[in-house]
Amino acid sequence: MSAAGPLAGLKVVEAGLVIAGPFCGSLLADQGAQVIKVERPDSGDPVRQMGPAPSGVPLWWGVAARDKHCVGLDLKDPAERERFLTLIEEADVFVENYRPGVLERLGLGFDVLSARNPRLVVMSVSGFGQSGPYGKRPGFGKIAECFSGLLPVTGAPEETPLFVGFSLADTTAGLMGAMAINMALWHRDCAGGRAVHIDVALYEPLLRMMETQFALMAATGEPPRRRGTNDPYGWGAPGVPERWFVPVAMRDGAEAFVLVDGDSRPRIRTLTGGDTDEALQAWAATVDADEAAEQLRRHGIEAGRVHDGLSMAGDAYFRARGDVIAAPRPEFSAMAVPGRVPRRSDRGAERAFRPAAIGEDDAMLPAGRQSETIS
Repeated sequence: MSAAGPLAGLKVVEAGLVIAGPFCGSLLADQGAQVIKVERPDSGDPVRQMGPAPSGVPLWWGVAARDKHCVGLDLKDPAERERFLTLIEEADVFVENYRPGVLERLGLGFDVLSARNPRLVVMSVSGFGQSGPYGKRPGFGKIAECFSGLLPVTGAPEETPLFVGFSLADTTAGLMGAMAINMALWHRDCAGGRAVHIDVALYEPLLRMMETQFALMAATGEPPRRRGTNDPYGWGAPGVPERWFVPVAMRDGAEAFVLVDGDSRPRIRTLTGGDTDEALQAWAATVDADEAAEQLRRHGIEAGRVHDGLSMAGDAYFRARGDVIAAPRPEFSAMAVPGRVPRRSDRGAERAFRPAAIGEDDAMLPAGRQSETIS
């Protein structure tokens, strides 16, 4: 593994499952941290078994475990638990997303970990946090989205709310966790801080991002409600010029949304010969996506193509930007993967994916029984 990246030299132990904790660990690994992923030796992270596996390795696992050292430890076994604590002694950060109380029952609560390593930053993600009346409940991303205030503004007004089509609560919790870890490290290293336990509930990052829902309710007396493809927070609110997005489908099947407001309406009339949403949609059906994009730009009309994985993987822009990269492993040779975000002006070559079988990095462990490997 290359030492490139702003977090090079940082040692992270991750005991995460499925999405939130592992995503936090992945973000740290992307920036150069050495991440040791601790899994159960009998089955490992459930992501290992999820999704298609055309080359024998599930594709999702190939992305989720990149740049991580994976070891199998049974934390219920005293000897294995001691090996885990030896890893903790050498770590800067511990990331976990077990249900609150699980680590305490194993004898691995924050008091034990911080006693072994007074400089340890512990990042805990859970469904409802480490405190409060719901703290012991299991966590699920979609339930967290229900709790955040997101669902009432997602979908069409006359229909039931819609979930976002990916694990939004889990990934935003992992993102918030990575940010909190970096703040805690700064405090530890630059302001004399000691071991700290960071507590993030799955729904809280989304609630924070939707900060204007309370202000809008105070101003109007009503909470924000879904408006289909438009923004329920600003556009259409008192004092904001009227503007909306019009969905269009091009001749080749590609889709886009076109911004329509007082400034763009005359330009749309010039382009399409009409000034209605229907005229814009009829014009779009006569051109392919590339031609539509060129003509819209030429007329100063803002629009966004609706991209999917296939279109992004084949788009030169995303490749040039480094948002989509090829997976440099033979078993993933036909797969594109997300690039590393954020990038820096001095970034070097992209680091290769690491093999990620349980036990492959037994050399990272203290001396003792070698962990089992699952192929």
